[in-house]
Amino acid sequence: MYSNISAAAPVFRCPVCEEPLVREDRSFGCVNAHRYDVAREGYVNLLLAQHRHSKDPGYSKEMIAGRRDFFDAGHYQKLADGVADVITSYLPEGPALVADAGCGEGYYLRRLRNTLAGLGREDDVLLCGMDISKHGVRVAAKRDPQGLYAVAGTYRMPVMSNRVDVMLTHFSPVSAADFRRTVKPGGTVLVGGPAEGHLYAFKELLYDTPAKHEPFDRLAGEAGFELTGTHSIRYPLSLRGPGQVANLLLMTPFYWSVGDETRARLAAMDQLDTEVDVIVHAYRRTADALAEDAPEAEPEDNGDARSSEDW
Repeated sequence: MYSNISAAAPVFRCPVCEEPLVREDRSFGCVNAHRYDVAREGYVNLLLAQHRHSKDPGYSKEMIAGRRDFFDAGHYQKLADGVADVITSYLPEGPALVADAGCGEGYYLRRLRNTLAGLGREDDVLLCGMDISKHGVRVAAKRDPQGLYAVAGTYRMPVMSNRVDVMLTHFSPVSAADFRRTVKPGGTVLVGGPAEGHLYAFKELLYDTPAKHEPFDRLAGEAGFELTGTHSIRYPLSLRGPGQVANLLLMTPFYWSVGDETRARLAAMDQLDTEVDVIVHAYRRTADALAEDAPEAEPEDNGDARSSEDW
């Protein structure tokens, strides 16, 4: 089911005792007999009950369906392919592990897989996606059976220390401590977020006095990370057809801040012209910080979709 390089060394660690998790047929297990079943779609749930902040954390089934339709229409293909090009530019030679912390339904990893195939590297790069939404991870695993997927948060990631070559966090919460621990010294963390003009015309539909984004560097000043580059991805976005504007709302945290009247108005729209404007900061994981940090305090709503900035 997974790439042959997944057998080289465990990727996941037990969320209870932190020992390596080894796959055996339809489950993952550690030496302390903690076991986690693999769902029929191919993912494993490593989010412990005490680390959930709601009964069904992350994007709901309805939101994932809308996001899936939006991605399938190709509106963010240029964005995802741009992110894939950035990722491949930081890959080391030979076998490598790319992890997406906050993978949602796995669209960015699938577009990365397409890029890797074009480079002849699909067999030596293992793609791993994690998200707190089981609905998103279920879709991701089903659509990408070669990948490795787990229900897990950005904080307390159940990943072995010094295991990741390239970590992507795209419009998702950032845990500097977890990235320090899981990314190899010399490896790369890519942090994607909105630049000034991202979806501004869309914001004008939602707010009387919309403000442009103020891009900020979420790992700036954090020990163990050296900024090595910034990458801009920008293009006009034209939405045409029933439901596409409403689906865009499901892509953003604006969904949580607007009322039923606004949602109904967007559902009735069949066109919108706006702009994708994204910046990706690239950091090298330096060797001058300890990999084993004390757990970082997570936001109160980390287990809820409202904490995501995935636009």
